Order: sequence, then C-alpha cells, then structure tokens
Amino acid sequence: MSTTTNQRETIEALDERFQERRRQVPVLAKRADAEGISAIRAKEDLVPLLFPHTTYKSYPETLVSKGRWAQLNRWLDSLSTHRVDVDVTGVETVDDWIERLESAGHLVTSSSGTSGKASFLNKTRRDRETSLRNMLDGLSELGVVPARTWHVIPVGPDTGVSAHQATRDLILDAYARPDSIPIPTAEVRKDHYSYLSRVAVIRKAMADGTANPDDVAAIEADGAKRQRQTEERLRHFAGHILKHRHERIFFNSMFAPLFRLCEILEESGATAGDLTGENALMTGGGLKGNTLPPDYQERIFRMLNISPSRFYHYYSMQELNLRAPKCAEGRYHVPTGLTLFVLDKDGETLASASDGEVEGRAAFFDATVDGRWGGTITGDRIRVDLRGCPCGRGGESIHPDIVRYSDLRDDDKIACAGTIDAYVRGFVAE
Repeated sequence: MSTTTNQRETIEALDERFQERRRQVPVLAKRADAEGISAIRAKEDLVPLLFPHTTYKSYPETLVSKGRWAQLNRWLDSLSTHRVDVDVTGVETVDDWIERLESAGHLVTSSSGTSGKASFLNKTRRDRETSLRNMLDGLSELGVVPARTWHVIPVGPDTGVSAHQATRDLILDAYARPDSIPIPTAEVRKDHYSYLSRVAVIRKAMADGTANPDDVAAIEADGAKRQRQTEERLRHFAGHILKHRHERIFFNSMFAPLFRLCEILEESGATAGDLTGENALMTGGGLKGNTLPPDYQERIFRMLNISPSRFYHYYSMQELNLRAPKCAEGRYHVPTGLTLFVLDKDGETLASASDGEVEGRAAFFDATVDGRWGGTITGDRIRVDLRGCPCGRGGESIHPDIVRYSDLRDDDKIACAGTIDAYVRGFVAE
C-alpha cells in the first residue's frame, strides 16, 4: 500500500472519529465551532482541536477543596463522551467521588498532581480493556509471551487505585506461577487522591510562604509512614529474590523504586551476576522527578540480570490507551491507532522538518479512546526521525531524549490552553 493511500485513509479515519466525537463531547463541539472546522481534510485541520494536557486539570480548585461534587461532575461531563449524570449525595472526599463515578462506569484516573494540581480523565471499561490488551500485545511482540512460569514482583506500593490494581492483576494472571513470590499484604487505602491533593496544597503553600506548621508536620509524618511501608515492601521482595536468584522473575516497576530495590540487594551482599534467572522488566516513562545516578539503568540491568530482549519500555501517558514501545536501538515506535503530531513549542502549528528530522512539542490522536476526545497536546519536547529507524522499521521513530518543557528554562505554555479552559469553565457555570 502506498504512502499516499495510507495518509488518505488516516485522514478519513480522523474525520470519521471527529464527526462522531463532536456530537458527544461538548467542549470539542464548542472549539470546532469557534475555529470554523466542520471536517478534517488534512492533518493540519486537527491541530486546533487537540486538547492541551492541562485541559484535564482546568476545573476550579474550589470544586475539590470545598466539595462541590455536582459542579465537578459538570466539568467532567463537558470533556466526556458519555454523560456524567451520577448522584453524589454523601460524597465527602475526592476518593469518594472517584469511587462513586466508577460504580457508574466512569473509570476516572488522576495524575499524581506533583505539578500542584491533579488531572482527572474520564475513561470507560472499553478504555481499560484496550489499554490492558495493548500492554500484553507489547510484551508478546517483545517475546515475553504470557505463560505462568514467572515469579512476578510488582515493585511499587499498593495504592488502592483500581487502574493500578487492574494492571497488577493482569500481569499476575498472565505470568505468575502458582508458587510465585508472595506479595506483602498492606492496609487498604481509600485516600490515595486525597493524600496527593493535600501534598500538592502544602507544597504550594510552602512555596508561597503561607503554610501552617501543623499541616506541614502532619503531611510529613504521613509521608514518612508511607515511605517506611514502601521500604518494608522492598526489603520483603529483596529477601525472596535472593532465595529464588536462579529462577525467572518478572519485575513491574518504575525506575526509582527499582533502583532502591537494587540498593537493598547490594546492602544484603548481592553483587551483579548473583541473579542468573532470565529476568524481565516492564516500565514506562522516566524518573517522575526523582534524581538517580546517570548509569542507573545499567546498574539495574546488571544487578537484576535483565537483557534488552526482556525489557519492555514504552512511551505513553494517561491520556492515551496505546503505548509506543522502545526498540533495541533505543527509539520509540508509534503503533497503529496512534497518530503523532510534532508541533511548535506553543502547540499552534506543525513543526518544520530539517534533514529528515523534526523537533517540537509532542501531540497525539489515539483512535481507541472511548471516554473522551482522543486528541492530546503533551508537555513533552521530542525529536523524531522521519526516515525510519536503525532497527529496520520504517516510518517515524521517536528519539529517547524526551524532556518536559516545564523542566527546561522555557515554560510549558500552550497557546490555546487558556481558550479551551474558558470553554470548560463556561460549562461548569451553566
């Protein structure tokens, strides 16, 4: 099939989804009307309709801090394909709100809020199923096919969040042997999002110099307790890893806790080469604000005996169901169903290519997204090779040197963010 035919089919698919979603997502309809866009005839037409990642945190903060859950429903409804008509009687915390919505089929996920304010994204069961299936497909393509022959270690803490639980259960069901290393039981938490919200509020108050010392002390004590529990969990796993050092172990973890696990193994006397099982690792994203030594990945791989052929690393985000897996050459490849846009820094136009490469702000359209509009402008600066990849795959490949604009001297301002936020606020006020 020719490149021209592929491009035409992509545009036709984008227009078909746009026509469907503009009837379902109120903010998308308002944005399209304001821009005079009635059809997608070229990739450029979709750029003004992509939602900045900040859109999903555009609610007034008082809706959470003062428990105005009905208004928060209206805010979420304006960004959703399925109406958020859910009774919030008796809801007291943001965790209660998320649990109530989930019981009605709105599987709301939230960011950590480390930037000071959490994002809330409405997802459906279809979104979750698609994402989980994509995860297994990625592992299988790598060669780590589902087989219950592994010890499975979900390294991170048990947050009590259903999305995290679903991912953990998927990996356990697909890979864990009957006598897999036991996962330590933890107290059932019902305050994950409330806690993160409190942390964000305290951080902001500390930066402003308005923090109450008692509030700071309370949140620090809570944080210390959680850190102790995480440390106990890691030491539990370290002990079992040493007992099963010659058997296959599947690690599911972000880099920071995995690096700490390796430090604990070293403290226990283990050295690189002690683990001989053909171990595997699945992880996504970067360091999430944590600081690790420059060679942290190499040290993790050596200690845990993980080869590139058993390392499933991907680039994705909460706004997407699909993942761009990293190949053996260290580049990320955009899968079918995900359309990549490389925009200028302000997110207004497609960036210009030079010598077969283009650099700018990453944006995506995920055709599989069911609960929302699938177009997202990220906070990431990426560099893309348009000529294919040394691994042999054709098409676009994303270099691994991905950075957040907020981590650079440049700020993370997206030109259309204020306008779309105003649309959303209008729906809340109605």
